[in-house]
Amino acid sequence: MNKKIQPNLHVVTFKCASCGATYQIESTIKQDVVNLDVCANCHPFYKGGIGEQKVKGRAEKLSAKFTTGKETISTKAPKKETKVRKSNKKVIKSLDELK
Repeated sequence: MNKKIQPNLHVVTFKCASCGATYQIESTIKQDVVNLDVCANCHPFYKGGIGEQKVKGRAEKLSAKFTTGKETISTKAPKKETKVRKSNKKVIKSLDELK
């Protein structure tokens, strides 16, 4: 390989601005220190917090409406029982009653 076209590698320090962690990696960047916003130690994806959404979409809003509706229905006072009219028909229980 032609050595004239190969990039020069040197040790660069990457520093996280949020947690203060530092990483030393060989890189072709010409800076000695590079500041990062978020690193693997403090990023929510690596900590397991990415699954929880803070902004709800249409489906989540609709399901929230249904769950609150179900809760209000279950907490309401039960309805009064309506009286069922009994019919005057006799129920035949055995063959002796038929005679």
